[in-house]
Amino acid sequence: MFQFVPNDSRHGLPPARRERCLGLADTVLCLAVGAVCACWASPVMGQPKPTEFKATVLDLGQNFQRITVPLHRSVTIETTVEVTRADIIARQVADVQVLSPTRILITGQSFGNTSVVLLGADHKQYVFDVWVELDLDAFNETLRQIDPLSTVKARSVRGNMILSGSASSLDRAQRMVDLAKLFLPSGDTANPLAVQNHIEIAGEQQVLLRVCVAEVSRSASRELGINGYLVGENFKDGFALSQLGGINPINIGAAGAAQVTQNVPFFTDENGIPVAQNTTFSLGFPRVQTQLFLKAVADNNLMTILAEPNLVAISGETATFLAGGEFPVPVPQGDERTTIEWKEFGVRLNFTPIVKGQQRIRLRVTPEVSELDFSAAVQLSGFVVPGLISRGADSTIELGSGQTITMAGLLNEQVRGLASRIPALGDIPVLGTLFRSVEFQRAQSELVILVTPEIVAPLDAHQKVRIPGQDLEDPNDFDLYFLGLLDSRASLKRAEEQDTAAAPSETEKLSLHGPWGHEETSVSVR
Repeated sequence: MFQFVPNDSRHGLPPARRERCLGLADTVLCLAVGAVCACWASPVMGQPKPTEFKATVLDLGQNFQRITVPLHRSVTIETTVEVTRADIIARQVADVQVLSPTRILITGQSFGNTSVVLLGADHKQYVFDVWVELDLDAFNETLRQIDPLSTVKARSVRGNMILSGSASSLDRAQRMVDLAKLFLPSGDTANPLAVQNHIEIAGEQQVLLRVCVAEVSRSASRELGINGYLVGENFKDGFALSQLGGINPINIGAAGAAQVTQNVPFFTDENGIPVAQNTTFSLGFPRVQTQLFLKAVADNNLMTILAEPNLVAISGETATFLAGGEFPVPVPQGDERTTIEWKEFGVRLNFTPIVKGQQRIRLRVTPEVSELDFSAAVQLSGFVVPGLISRGADSTIELGSGQTITMAGLLNEQVRGLASRIPALGDIPVLGTLFRSVEFQRAQSELVILVTPEIVAPLDAHQKVRIPGQDLEDPNDFDLYFLGLLDSRASLKRAEEQDTAAAPSETEKLSLHGPWGHEETSVSVR
């Protein structure tokens, strides 16, 4: 390539000689260009063809270096070689200045990365990357003060903050995230900066929940009512009958169409005065033509309901348990059609555990026990739809692992009394009993819901688990026919030995009940 630069010597030539020199140079230039074109157009026989153009990226891995510069702050870089010049690719990211042959100053302008090219005194180029990020040294020191046992560390990626490591509790991890948001700069409105939470909670995060729903209902009623007639005069013969419980209804009484002025015959079929089912006791004297119908009842009822659902869920997740069934409910439609909807009933348990650390657990618990009530049933489209008797609660509690708390309790008592009498006659002492009816009822029910959570871990590979019914064996003919056993005597003996060793409580004997919590060697389930 030729370059013509005017200088003082050439300007000193005469004009004629100067023109000759320019013409000679132009001629030489044209000849050179023509020769090159001729060589390119007509290659010589045996000369290799020109190679195709290729671009190769040099491997700078051995000499590659990365330097992190805090935003709006400067760092001084000291080099091992003398530098004569420093250039930066993206000046909006960082600025570079040469302070001395071995020191340069880099200032962070905005989040991002760029490259710095240094020209050494040996005319060689040296390249390294510069990343502009947040200065998180003070924030990491604050994290160690919040939770000395944690390994959480913050790092910056293009201005965003990433928290990684393990914290000792969920509360402290949430506190770290809230504090990290205060350290973030405002940033761009279109692309706001964010905090990425990758913190793990140390320890086990699975919770076993045992819920015991116990209800005891007691009711007592007393009733006395007397009906009868008296038309005769001889008490020599008599009879008495009882229909308490309605085991075998009896019908004995005076003829319905007989005249009271004559001897009234007594029949034991449909021709006599019927003894209704509500009559618990009847006393009669045929010769006196007298019969009394009494309703005297004293009932005492006791009912116990016990449900023990057990459920395991990971911290922060909701677990659902249902032991029961569904019953159909017809739903009439506008076009004279009927569709069926299914309603659930039984023992239901919903709970969401949150492990707080230090063996503390926060629970959102919703237990419910429901059963069908045909006394409140209704007829709908030819179907009998029963009602539901439900007992449940919804609460949020906090307690330690293995502790038990009563989260709900209800004591309900109802008293009802009714007295009916004939005016004046019913107020006569002793004899007034024949002319009045009294009823007294008292009902008590007590509901208690106990909750016991525990942080648990799964069984290891070497641990064994026994399931209910694993030891059951079919009885032989002697055990079945002569002893009436539905299980073999050998399996019953093993079950007794396990019960004696475990010493279960009376509550545990009511149902299949297995161990729960941490297991060291093996698990046995009865």
